[in-house]
Amino acid sequence: MNPYKIAAHKIPRHESAAKVTGKALYTDDLSLPKMVYGMIIRSPHAHAQVTHIDLTEAEKTEGYIGALLPWEVPDTFYNCSGTPPSPLLMKDEKVLTTHPLCVGDRILAIAARTPQALLKAAKAVQISYTILPSVHTIKDALRKDAAPIQPHISKNNILAVREACMGDTQKGFEEADYIFEDDFHTPATQHVAMEPTSCICDFSDGRTLNIWSNSQTPYQERRILAELFQMEENDIRIVKPVMGGGFGARQQLHNQPAAALLSKKIRRPVKLINTREEEMYASVVRHEMQTHLKFGVTKQGILTAFQTEFYLNAGPYTTHTPTIVAAASRKFQYRIPNYLFNGYTVATNGPTAGAFRGYGNSQLTFGRELMMSRIARKLHLDPVDFRLRNHVKTGEKFPAAASAVTSCGIEKCARRCQEIRREIDEKEGLADNEDIRQAWGVSFACHGSGPSSKEGMSSAVILVSDDGGIRLITGSADIGQGSETMLSQIAAECLGIPLSHVKITAADTGITSYDTGTFGSSQTYVSGNAVVLACQDVIQKLTDALSDCYDSADITFGEDKKFHIPSENLCLTLEEAAHQVVFGIKGAVIIGNSSYKAKESPNPFAVCMVKAEYEKKTNSIILRHVIEVVDVGTPINPLTVIGQIEGGVAQGVGYALTEALEHSRHAGKVISSDLLTYRVPLICDMPEIHGEYIENFEPTGPLGAKSVGELTTVPVAPAIADAVSQASGREINKIPLSEFFFIKPNKK
Repeated sequence: MNPYKIAAHKIPRHESAAKVTGKALYTDDLSLPKMVYGMIIRSPHAHAQVTHIDLTEAEKTEGYIGALLPWEVPDTFYNCSGTPPSPLLMKDEKVLTTHPLCVGDRILAIAARTPQALLKAAKAVQISYTILPSVHTIKDALRKDAAPIQPHISKNNILAVREACMGDTQKGFEEADYIFEDDFHTPATQHVAMEPTSCICDFSDGRTLNIWSNSQTPYQERRILAELFQMEENDIRIVKPVMGGGFGARQQLHNQPAAALLSKKIRRPVKLINTREEEMYASVVRHEMQTHLKFGVTKQGILTAFQTEFYLNAGPYTTHTPTIVAAASRKFQYRIPNYLFNGYTVATNGPTAGAFRGYGNSQLTFGRELMMSRIARKLHLDPVDFRLRNHVKTGEKFPAAASAVTSCGIEKCARRCQEIRREIDEKEGLADNEDIRQAWGVSFACHGSGPSSKEGMSSAVILVSDDGGIRLITGSADIGQGSETMLSQIAAECLGIPLSHVKITAADTGITSYDTGTFGSSQTYVSGNAVVLACQDVIQKLTDALSDCYDSADITFGEDKKFHIPSENLCLTLEEAAHQVVFGIKGAVIIGNSSYKAKESPNPFAVCMVKAEYEKKTNSIILRHVIEVVDVGTPINPLTVIGQIEGGVAQGVGYALTEALEHSRHAGKVISSDLLTYRVPLICDMPEIHGEYIENFEPTGPLGAKSVGELTTVPVAPAIADAVSQASGREINKIPLSEFFFIKPNKK
């Protein structure tokens, strides 16, 4: 039974009507006086040296305003990653460069009065290059004769190494009855958010910088820009308008430094919006991964040892890569006494890689879960029971982890998945004949509820008005996942007021309070806890103010969400209490505030099962059903949780079946640079999705909640690959599956 009146209820997101009616204002909908349009002129070569830049013809075009050249920007390395300062982050990127290290690298920025004039001027810019040798694969980058791409960081192309270990893996393998090992590969993929990377920068006075951008980490970006431009952070304001998705792609600076300096030079605000083609190859991608996995296991199906060599293709700039490698090392959710993770950040001249939903977890889980299913079947064990036998429980620790698991409903998730699977099979059967064979695959997954380094911090301020309504102020950035509605629900629940009485202001560094950023699936847990604490501060301050009003020291706020004043025989709602405090004899303004820094990052869990169909004569596969059941503690907004499952499944389907940034060795560049050649699943490609959550409670979470966002995409690709492997009889060690099978739509 739901103990809450507003939390854990299905509430439409507060911005929904504005979005569907076209009233929501995205970055590209905004305009400033005297604003012009900007574009980055990018390298067409993966590795080159600029020998000459000629703007003569561009300057003749009508509407041309000006250009920012490589020698007009700070000659300083920086790291664009929107995470707190860390020794893992390496400074290796410049605002503009004459030595491009990948296709799409920024050479110069240009501005014109209109988008049409901008295109003409950009085409008129003439740049001469000397093309240099390039490497694009992890294997080629690791060759002994490969030239270092970032020589100021490393003499070879391994830019960072991460080790996580526990126990003695050699001893663990000796104790095992069986050793299983294999290699796995996942490709570089694009986020394909609906809204392209966008910003408006106004640095026209040369003193204060105002930015409107689709950003997940405005406070981190402000910090990086202040350091890069040698400014005070307080002189930079970053505002996040309504945003059309992020998935990690906007967890770093993108075009803002160049657009800001261009604005400063031409003394006008500059709007800079990526084209879809630029999005595909010139913004960050999910890392290509190459890994070798090795398991030791007893005859009874008990894991004794695990070891991996885990390589991520960073492209030429490290951005998040070392932190992503570190995050992947902490997501092994099985009980194992001997564990060794060796992770490597590898530089290439491929597309720059960065944060993407799953943050390293998606890549490592792909191979790990396929191996878990393979081991179970070779030992004649049920793949679900084998996993549960080895899974960590509440109070136990992940390998090499410092903190114990505080809640775990993985078995409930697995059993519910099995129930749904049986219901589907009872209705449809499981075909196996001369034409087709259907089979089920399974995968387990976990994630965190905030950065696994525990660097996540959020804050909240609550202004109480005289009528009992509140203004919730938070630095948390809603990137389309519905966090503003969820935080409002938490505030309304804690204070005992209608949701309609909560107004929210978010993600504006000029007027909102600090938030580390929207990443690490941290909004529900970290930002939610900050809101809970701010509500408690409001309650305490109202209690103190009422004590002054009534000269009573025994006022309490009860479970009925009312202020009890025994001396006056009164019970006041928050609305009545606020009115009394504001208009009472003494008068008071109530402002509650608090911050929360996560001591833990409690793990949400998921189980995914997939029913795939293999057509033998055509070598085709069809996805029929995807079941995903999650443990997210209290679902603050069940509509959002189910929406996250459906969205995560859709992304996982694309990852497994069709999505990959293809590189042409002959052309020396990415060739899947549009949505015709880069195949994102359409509605006809989607299987029937059965998304559910189980009842559970996270004791450290706001109202018992933990995260959901990234978790939902992590188990999908391995479950699909497992199902297709069982149906086709072929072992699968890499994706996308379109390399090996014809993908047929799931006709409905």
